[in-house]
Amino acid sequence: MCGSGNSLIFYSLIECHQRNGITENDDVYIMWTNTSREDRYVDDRWLTLGNIYWNDGNELPREYLKKFTCERGYLIRDLATITSVKHLLDHIGCQYKFMSMVPLTQTNQDSELGENPADSLGPDSDVRQLYSSTLDTILPSVYETVFNNNWASRPGIPDSFDAARRDFHPTPTEHVMYLETVLPDVELTNNTKNWMYQATELATQDQLNWQEPNLPRERF
Repeated sequence: MCGSGNSLIFYSLIECHQRNGITENDDVYIMWTNTSREDRYVDDRWLTLGNIYWNDGNELPREYLKKFTCERGYLIRDLATITSVKHLLDHIGCQYKFMSMVPLTQTNQDSELGENPADSLGPDSDVRQLYSSTLDTILPSVYETVFNNNWASRPGIPDSFDAARRDFHPTPTEHVMYLETVLPDVELTNNTKNWMYQATELATQDQLNWQEPNLPRERF
């Protein structure tokens, strides 16, 4: 779900396990996101506001952000969450891979995702050291590989958020690039890659209308 944080990713995995029962014969792939996100369920729907530090699309008042957002707190919450998922999947005995949009070894500010100016950024190496075994299982991020540690390195980003790109999220084609970089042993079928390329083209032409084109019979 667009704008989801790591908490909602966790909730979704647990719901999937409750409904379907993940077994040792399953393969689980999870893409984690940046820590500065808050997920809430209100009025029968999830409110996913995306990066809490950005005003665009964020419905929370500025005073809330100043008083209640904390870089270290987000890191503690999310690394504990991801570690819980790791323990669950290890217990199940299935094969799994953790990926990420940005490196969780860096702060949101380091990844150019903003900050709370009222937050006193302190050392957080102790938190990352505590969860180092979990961080070691996360593959290099989209930011590090596809974007080469610079959001402006990709087409459309330097031009003040080209409408064809909208934000820093990778295009479907860039998702293919990412998978082929960090998971070269996972072979995507030509049908799947052509579907991703088609989705990118339609989005660039502003013809996708947020609907997926026909899904290929073979997804992987």
